[in-house]
Amino acid sequence: MDTKPDLIGLGRVGCGMRIGDIAVKTANTWTVPANASEYTSIVYQQTNRTNEESLIHEGRIYQRLAFVEGVLKPLHISNKEIRMPYIAHGSLDKHLSTNKTSINNEQRLGWFQNAAEIINGVHEQRVIIADIAARNFLINKDLSLQLCEDFLSIKFDIARFGSTMYEIVSGNRYEFYVNPEIDKDLDDDESKTYKDWPTSEQFPDTRNIFLGDIIRKCWLKDGYCSMKEVHTALHSTRASIEAIEATLDWRYIFRVGSPIITTIIFSMIVARRLLWRKVVDTITFKH
Repeated sequence: MDTKPDLIGLGRVGCGMRIGDIAVKTANTWTVPANASEYTSIVYQQTNRTNEESLIHEGRIYQRLAFVEGVLKPLHISNKEIRMPYIAHGSLDKHLSTNKTSINNEQRLGWFQNAAEIINGVHEQRVIIADIAARNFLINKDLSLQLCEDFLSIKFDIARFGSTMYEIVSGNRYEFYVNPEIDKDLDDDESKTYKDWPTSEQFPDTRNIFLGDIIRKCWLKDGYCSMKEVHTALHSTRASIEAIEATLDWRYIFRVGSPIITTIIFSMIVARRLLWRKVVDTITFKH
């Protein structure tokens, strides 16, 4: 087996390396330039220390979420690294980009239910996820999801989940942040930063897309207040779709089957009349 480390992810705080069937996450350590000033040296040292503390904090969070179904289970946690199983199918966003034409709304709805259940389980442990996005869900062999992400309000998590659904359904990205300290709203195309929680008019139009109502309620400040509410709404939507499909199936069977049923009934009537005719002829012949 090839055990040569392979870079699989690089973030602000840490990086991920693949070693065989194991993914290893470590804190980023930046080397101070030889000619750096005292101030620059201090910044580098503080950054490295912050990265190390973030990794330790993440390890503790994973330990707390050990029994939450759908959260990736580490194989080993230390102050220096977190070892996890390597998920060969990769992240959800990569799967979406390479399988655009083969993914239908039924599969999307299944993923949303799966993700909502996982996030609700995390919230029940009083843990807030810092960044909910398709890139932070891994795809298992059976196409179910596993959450693999750094762990901050519940409402913001719900809004980010709405943005994840919006991206998967529409193919467009929309993310927003709320920062009361800024002087005015900032618009960076796909990413927005608002001084106050945005109103309905500031959101993309979701009226004509799959699950548009649920997505909008995730974004609205007075919309869903818990991931349990989101999961319930998704479950109700699936039940409604299945009920409609069942009705359509019976209508199809009845429509297609009606001529066949009519033919069978007609044949039975004709057969019975022929049988009686034969009996009558026999009786007449005997007399």
